[in-house]
Amino acid sequence: MRRIETVSNTSRNIISEDLRQRLPVTQAGDELDHLAGSINAMLDRIETLMEDLRQVTTDIAHDLRTPLSRLRQRMELASRPGTDVEALRNTLAASVTEIDSILSIFAALLHIAQLQSGPRRAAFKEVDLSALLGTIAELYKPMAEENGQHLLEKVDGSLSVRGERELLMQLFANLTENALRHTPRGSAVSIFASRSNGKLTVSIVDNGPGIPDNMREKVLQRFFRLEVSRTTVGNGLGLSLANAIVNVHDAGLELADAAPGLRASVIFHTG
Repeated sequence: MRRIETVSNTSRNIISEDLRQRLPVTQAGDELDHLAGSINAMLDRIETLMEDLRQVTTDIAHDLRTPLSRLRQRMELASRPGTDVEALRNTLAASVTEIDSILSIFAALLHIAQLQSGPRRAAFKEVDLSALLGTIAELYKPMAEENGQHLLEKVDGSLSVRGERELLMQLFANLTENALRHTPRGSAVSIFASRSNGKLTVSIVDNGPGIPDNMREKVLQRFFRLEVSRTTVGNGLGLSLANAIVNVHDAGLELADAAPGLRASVIFHTG
């Protein structure tokens, strides 16, 4: 009863004061310790989610401040007396583009939130991954050629996984576009896919500047962008969305050095 009262008091303190507190676990290893361990694990998860929410709120405020400030400045300039019709039209066109950019940020955030809110496996079907990756290569080859790049494809036949086709399409489109966008003219981007030892691995490999080892976890966070990427179009949500799709499929996303360049590998467990 003393242990139960201690658990009750600690629980009340957690509710009213500090989410970082945890229930005491003794060396007895009995049912009360197992219950306390499970509750502590749940509290760890809740604390992580709360911290993620705080961080996302801060990131949204930070990343939307600049486009909203530009939008306000344009509107203010356009409202001045003497502004001609052509200048107004240009301002409206630029403002629509800015608003579209803001809306795309919210759309991506909502998509990530939906993916993380609960399981979607009821809609999973067998997906022909070989054909899907062939479609990705076909879609992005014109973009590669326009940028003076080479997009190569080496995908084994008859590869399939259980999943949602639209999400998998978006996953590999994001990774391929990310590789093409952040590599210079003359670079090569390759799509590899094969099955071995109960694992199906899809790798998008480029020979560009790559990502420093200490930054590979950070680039999966929302809105995080490397300094060298800030001059390119984007909002820092592409890899976050890719990672969310990977998690929904119980797969893994690994970013590794391609010496030179980056190897982004999605690993499905199919054994």
